[in-house]
Amino acid sequence: MRRRIFVWMGLSVLFTSLVICGDLPARETYKVQQGDTLVGIAGKIGVTPGALKAANPMEGSSLKANQTLIIPSPKIKNVSKSIPSPLRQGEVYVVKKRDTLAGIARKTGVSIAELREINRLPGSALKIGQKLSLKKQEPEEQAELLAEYTGDEAETEGADGAILTADEAWAEIERRKKENAALLGKWSSPDEPKLLVNAAMGFLGAPYRLGGFSAKGIDCSGLVKKIYQFFDIDLPRTANEQSRVGMRVARNDLSEGDLLFFNTRRRLGHVGIYIGNNEFVHAASRKRGVRVDNLDTPYFNKRFIRAVRLKGSDDGL
Repeated sequence: MRRRIFVWMGLSVLFTSLVICGDLPARETYKVQQGDTLVGIAGKIGVTPGALKAANPMEGSSLKANQTLIIPSPKIKNVSKSIPSPLRQGEVYVVKKRDTLAGIARKTGVSIAELREINRLPGSALKIGQKLSLKKQEPEEQAELLAEYTGDEAETEGADGAILTADEAWAEIERRKKENAALLGKWSSPDEPKLLVNAAMGFLGAPYRLGGFSAKGIDCSGLVKKIYQFFDIDLPRTANEQSRVGMRVARNDLSEGDLLFFNTRRRLGHVGIYIGNNEFVHAASRKRGVRVDNLDTPYFNKRFIRAVRLKGSDDGL
């Protein structure tokens, strides 16, 4: 009788083990391929990035080629059915009411920094209905993506507090790139523009001489060329030619060392160096030589055409 009891107990334990083991799903895995992202993999296998991260203890969202990831159990997979289709695909997220950049980062597994970089967001402001890409785009894809951000869609906050659409933000970035490329050099220190102004002021009182290039006699373009030679910039010889190099700047955004161009006897025929306080130094004429004048003087205010910047700084233009 006792032996029979032991046999039945053993069979019961074995049957219970088989039932329990039968209910446990086999652990599926995914091998990371070159170029894979957490969001992309989540889209492929039909789970959320958060569930994938929870099943695979990891720091951040970085992956390594050939890394083996555990695919979450079916219960976790079912959660993905409530996620909108674009998010499951791991490509685009549509901004909803009360969404924030930090919240979207948590939902998608894409960091705030990556969201800003991928979507060219200068700030954190979002608009309902705005489409955010969750993966880096090829140049052709970027153009298609930005083409969707037109009209009053996707407003973002610019560095100066102005509201920019995504299209305007992209244009601003491209403009900045071109402007930096147009500059002829960088100031070696914040004090260097003041040194240039001091060098130009050292020519005050020098006589004007057409074609001259020294303190014994110098013309307006010769003065500009001479001063900038001291700061490793080799400029063309005439004012008209000098007006075609460097980066154009607005009159209300002038900095020390900028060149100012005027229509005098001929178009863009006169140039001076801005020294601050709305003043500039220039080789004026045979009667007046090298001197300082104010940009608001009626004669120069009427004839002012453009301003050009030749050198910039690392922390701004």
